[in-house]
Amino acid sequence: MPTTLTTDRLTLRPMEPRDADAFADLNADPAVMEHFTTGPLDRAGSDRLLAVIRERHLRDGFGLAAVERREDGAFLGFTGISSHRWYPDDVEIGWRLAAHAWGHGYATEAATAWMEHAFGELGLPRLISITIPANTRSIAVMRRLGFTLWEEATHEGLDVVVYARKAA
Repeated sequence: MPTTLTTDRLTLRPMEPRDADAFADLNADPAVMEHFTTGPLDRAGSDRLLAVIRERHLRDGFGLAAVERREDGAFLGFTGISSHRWYPDDVEIGWRLAAHAWGHGYATEAATAWMEHAFGELGLPRLISITIPANTRSIAVMRRLGFTLWEEATHEGLDVVVYARKAA
């Protein structure tokens, strides 16, 4: 059964077909996609990504989930936990929010809920979070969540930093 979580301000729920337009807008925004090697995604690329996210969430019971503001149902982006091909023995926590949702604490709030679920319900011993060194906004969220630098690495020609946090 796919996981849905709630916080004071947010509902974190499996992605649905009704999210496709807002998801495509998110993925097409150059500011949002600045630190991703793909750059902005066209609609077909966004739709393929949405299908993969939905399939993984159904398969695993957790995954990348829509971030929806509870007061008005607005789609803000996504966050969640998932496996990453570079670190198959770990679970990564990540987020991608629309630019209009930056600076309101939504990423930290949503990631905290997923972190508590991962360490509590799922009993995971550790979470990681991966980005490039220039992505200072995401690194700041990682630090607010109590993650510390675990590794600097190069994967597929891309220099990354990997932050990690162990369960308490």
